[in-house]
Amino acid sequence: MMDPAVIKALVDQPLNWDECNETILEKPYLHISQQQGKKFRSKLIQIFNQFYQLPESVLTVLQEMIEILHNSSLMIDDIEDNSVLRRGIKTSHLVFGIPMTINSANYMYFIAMNLLPQLLNEEGKLKPDVQSIQVQLYKIFNEELCNLHRGQGLDIYWRDNNVIPTEEQYFNMVINKTGGLFRLTIRLMALLSKIYTKNTVNFSLVPLCNMLGVIYQIRDDYLNLSDKTMTVNKGFAEDITEGKLSFPIIHGINYEKKNISKDKHFILTTVMSRTTDTDIKLEVIKFLKDESGSLDYAKETVKNLAKLLKDGSYLPNEQDTSKDVVLQLHFIIDHLSAF
Repeated sequence: MMDPAVIKALVDQPLNWDECNETILEKPYLHISQQQGKKFRSKLIQIFNQFYQLPESVLTVLQEMIEILHNSSLMIDDIEDNSVLRRGIKTSHLVFGIPMTINSANYMYFIAMNLLPQLLNEEGKLKPDVQSIQVQLYKIFNEELCNLHRGQGLDIYWRDNNVIPTEEQYFNMVINKTGGLFRLTIRLMALLSKIYTKNTVNFSLVPLCNMLGVIYQIRDDYLNLSDKTMTVNKGFAEDITEGKLSFPIIHGINYEKKNISKDKHFILTTVMSRTTDTDIKLEVIKFLKDESGSLDYAKETVKNLAKLLKDGSYLPNEQDTSKDVVLQLHFIIDHLSAF
């Protein structure tokens, strides 16, 4: 039996955890995170901050938190979607195994959450009334992580149970899932701006973030079926192999329902079969392009949503912020809606 004194030391003292153990847990995460993504969310935070005016030290912590959450969610997505490639390399679960990758991704969610108190500690000085503000930060964090998992859960349920959602259901799912990190960012920044800058602007950027999430996802769905860079990073038309009910695929299936007899529903049958056959996937893409017009429909939807964003009441006006900020938000919208 182990020496009772050693046992007593283990159970009485703070938990023993060292850098070597930490490295073991982080390996699946580092595998993906060290492959640089587009860092789009970090760039967006910089633009949003011209509206919220947070200190640079706070911004750095926020960017780190959002990047950790984004990378961790990709690891879970890849397991749920049975993906082979991410950012041009083997997915973490194929390198380190599914159990270790799940644990690593979930662990990093909590590492991200542990950064929340640092948002209230600018240059070593704690902000006043820290406890009540922290409660609000944790509440926002928890709500948006729940929303993200709700959206992802619906996406998986539809795929695995052959449920074809309506466009409205698809939009709602995407607002929860893809809009989650955009919305988390904005809600945290809005709260922090009232603390650091005494910002009295009541204009909410949450609807803007919801719309950006929809535009981002529909464009991503389109590119998955048509873009060479996406093929290098994730594999050719991987959404078809996954059985994903992406925006153009939903449109193509609905076109079949209306115009083609039930026994010849090629798109639905192929997507549900999760084929890896390149020739069959090319046939699906050709149908979505030339027969149903689904790819053009996705493109047009993105452009219409971008126009609605710029022409509607989603952006702050020059009374709320500077003209330069509005122009930069227009640039982001144009960038996200470009093909």
